Amino acid sequence: MVDNGSATKHGARTATVNLPFVTAQFHAPELHLPHVRVPDRQEISAALRTVGSYLPSPRKTVYYGGLALMAALELIDWPVAAAVAVGTAVAGSGQTRESSRQEAPQQRQPTDGPATPPRGRRPKKQ
Repeated sequence: MVDNGSATKHGARTATVNLPFVTAQFHAPELHLPHVRVPDRQEISAALRTVGSYLPSPRKTVYYGGLALMAALELIDWPVAAAVAVGTAVAGSGQTRESSRQEAPQQRQPTDGPATPPRGRRPKKQ
């Protein structure tokens, strides 16, 4: 005979199984879970913006996905796909550094003080 859901003095759910030589009684454990605060809409959008800043652009995602697909379909060997991906990433990171260096002087505001040449460059001889 099985008795499911009978209440005890604590209100916990129990199950009793009566067998010819043994009677087993099972108690559901009492769980005390901590209160979890639900984030609001601004916190969720800030988290999504942060995650999005670390993701590659859609164009790069399609490029690397295409490389992975070609390697999965064995159109190219996976070491070749990995080498192409690493080479592209290294070339792209150097390109973004160079473009940021070229844009930096244009963004500077003129000052009234003496002009100093950028670091690593010598002033032009006149």
